[in-house]
Amino acid sequence: MDIPNPGEGDVNIGTSTFQACWVLTAIVGVALLFRYAVKIWVRWALPEVTAPGRIWGTEDLFFLVAWGFDITHMVFIQMSASWGLGRHFFYLTAEERLYSMKWDFLSQPLAVASAMVSRAGMMWFLLTCFAASDKKIRLSIIICAVVQVVVNMVTIVQIIVQCGPNPYQTTNRVQYFHYMWTPLPEDGSVKCQSPTVQTTVGFVQGGFNTVIDFFLAVLAAVELWQFFLRTLHRNPETSFWSQFRRISATVRSRRIWQTITLSGPLLLSGCASIVKTYKLKSLGDRHDFTYNIVTFVLWVKIENYSILLASCAPVARLFLRSFVDHRREGRTPGYWSRSRSMDRKEPETELKRRANAKEQWLDSATMTNMTITCVHDEENPPTGWNEHGHERSISQVSKAEMPEHVDDGCVTVKTDIVVQVDDGRSISSGGTRLLPDGV
Repeated sequence: MDIPNPGEGDVNIGTSTFQACWVLTAIVGVALLFRYAVKIWVRWALPEVTAPGRIWGTEDLFFLVAWGFDITHMVFIQMSASWGLGRHFFYLTAEERLYSMKWDFLSQPLAVASAMVSRAGMMWFLLTCFAASDKKIRLSIIICAVVQVVVNMVTIVQIIVQCGPNPYQTTNRVQYFHYMWTPLPEDGSVKCQSPTVQTTVGFVQGGFNTVIDFFLAVLAAVELWQFFLRTLHRNPETSFWSQFRRISATVRSRRIWQTITLSGPLLLSGCASIVKTYKLKSLGDRHDFTYNIVTFVLWVKIENYSILLASCAPVARLFLRSFVDHRREGRTPGYWSRSRSMDRKEPETELKRRANAKEQWLDSATMTNMTITCVHDEENPPTGWNEHGHERSISQVSKAEMPEHVDDGCVTVKTDIVVQVDDGRSISSGGTRLLPDGV
C-alpha cells in the first residue's frame, strides 16, 4: 500500500496524550482505592451494630475488574507508543510498524471489555438504588445491561476473528489474529476483513453505548426528582421555577448533588462515546494508522473513566456526612446517626433496629435515611392531615412497624429507612417510592 508523505515532518503527538491518559488512570485508581478504603473502614472501624450488613456488592467487583482491564489496556498502549504509536506511519521502520500495530490491536479488546464491565457495574448500582421502583424501571435497566453486554461482546469477537483462511472454512480464527499486524501470505491462503467492517461494527457499538448512557442518565434524574415532577404534573398551572423555589434549600442542594454525581458522568460517558464513535474512522484508515488513532485512545479513556469516577460519589458523600460533619460539630456518634427528627430531645435509636439494618446494602443505603423521623413529601409539604383526606402508606420494602402517633401531618415510624407518608399522591403501584437521601 502507498503510504502518504506527511508535510509536517516526523512529529509525535502520542507523548502528551498518553501522559494525560496515565493521569486519568491514576486519578481513577485513587478514587477506587478511596471507595474500598471507606468500605473497609465501615466494616472494621465502626461498631458492628451501626454498620449495614452488606458492605460489599457485586458492583465493587465489576469496577475493580474494569479498572484492571483499563490498566492492562494502558500498558499495551504504552508499549505500542514505545514502537512509534503517535508518529506518522511514513517515518516508522518496518519493525516499528509491526510492533506498534501489534500492541495497539492487542489493546482494543481490553478497551471494549473495560467499558462493558464498568457499565454493567453502574447498572447493578442503579438497580440497588431503585430497588423500590416499579417493575418497568427495573426491567429497563436489566434490558440495557443485557443489550450492552451482547453488543460489546460481539465487538470483541469481531476484533479477534477478523482474519481467517481463504477460502473460508470452519477453524479456530483466533490463531489468525496476528495477521492484523503481520504481512499476509503471498499465496492468498489468509484473508482479513476490510477495515471498513471493523469501522461499521464500531459505529453500531458506539451508537448502542451512547443511547444506553443517555437513557440511564435520564432515568436516574427522573427517579431522583420524581416527587417534583409529579407535583408539576398534578398542578399544570404551577410554573417550574415557582415549584422549584418551594423546595427547601437542603433538599434542593441534595437533589442537585445527586443528579450531578449520578446522571452527570453518564451524560459525559455518552458524549465521549459520540466523539469516540466519530473518531472510529481512524481504524479504517490504515495509511497513517499510528498517527490517526491517538485521539481515539484518549476518548476511549474518558468514556471508561467517567463511569468509574461516578461509582465513588456515594461513598465520598457517606464519608463526608458520617465523619467530617460529625467532627465539625464536635461529636463522634455511630455510623449514619444524624437524625433529622423534628423532636430534638428524642434519642437516636437506629441501634434498636439492628436486625433491619443488617439487610441494608451500603451503596444504596447511603441514598436512604436510616433514622426515625417525621417525614412527608419533601417537594410538596402537606398543610394538614385531614385537608385532602390523607391516607397513610408504608413502604413494602421498609417493613416498618405501625406508627406510634399522628401529629400535624406527620407520622413517626420505627424503621431503618425513610417511609413516605402523604396523601397518596406519591405512591406507585409497587408501594411507596423512596427518594435517595444522598449520593
